[in-house]
Amino acid sequence: MKASAPLTLALVGMGSAGRSRQRACAEVEGIALVARVSRRSGAGDRPLSEVLQDPAVQALAISTENTAHADLVEAGLKADKHVLCDYPLALNGARAREFFDLARKAGRVLHVEHIALLSEEHRNLKAEIAQAGPLVKGEYLFQGGWNEKLADTAYTGPYPFLSVSRLVQVADLFGPFAVESARAEAKPGGFSLHLHLRFPEGGILGFTEERLAGLPRRRSLAAECERGSVALKAGTMGGGLFAKDLAWFRDRVLAGKPCYYDEKSMLEILDRLTAL
Repeated sequence: MKASAPLTLALVGMGSAGRSRQRACAEVEGIALVARVSRRSGAGDRPLSEVLQDPAVQALAISTENTAHADLVEAGLKADKHVLCDYPLALNGARAREFFDLARKAGRVLHVEHIALLSEEHRNLKAEIAQAGPLVKGEYLFQGGWNEKLADTAYTGPYPFLSVSRLVQVADLFGPFAVESARAEAKPGGFSLHLHLRFPEGGILGFTEERLAGLPRRRSLAAECERGSVALKAGTMGGGLFAKDLAWFRDRVLAGKPCYYDEKSMLEILDRLTAL
């Protein structure tokens, strides 16, 4: 049997995430890295305008600042490319939905990475929760540092969107949720977000994301479910997740594989953050 041709890919953005994805390209079969686009001197090899016009480039992988994602995704889809984008897809839920509509009409794959969902830690936790049953009540905490880049909303967008990854993880573990109450607080040297989330079967989860300069990174979850309790006290994701995500994107494009999480739930989370 003749092997299928590789998916030709251009990286857009060569910061830490872009470099991680470049390393993943060398690890994943069926991917041909054909271009790198960057504003950094010496980090890229082709301009974006040229890549968008090149029919030999089948897909873009976008790893720029959050505030640039939406415009680049739109440009890629309108140029007839498949698109892989770092989260968040957009800083507005309605605009994110427009991109999925555009991708469907163009017959292209739009894939938003949420690599934490591919980690062994998350998969094990999800299996434990499936055994423990529907959530009754619980608390989720994420803490991390703060720096000038995160503080710059021209780079990150509105601070609540920093929590997208954790909220998508929560939805993947317990299902879609409504936000019963919210308190967002910007402070000197940091930011915090406190939410009360209600799930369709009645469970309540307190969600806190706290970022302060010098604060060590950690995650914890304590949940009481109908058939038992579940706890996460360590926060180690493991390696190789960019390669796993890239392989999944390849298979979505070349073999029609479905997404590894509920995209509808992810879009609802963007809607809720837009409303804060």
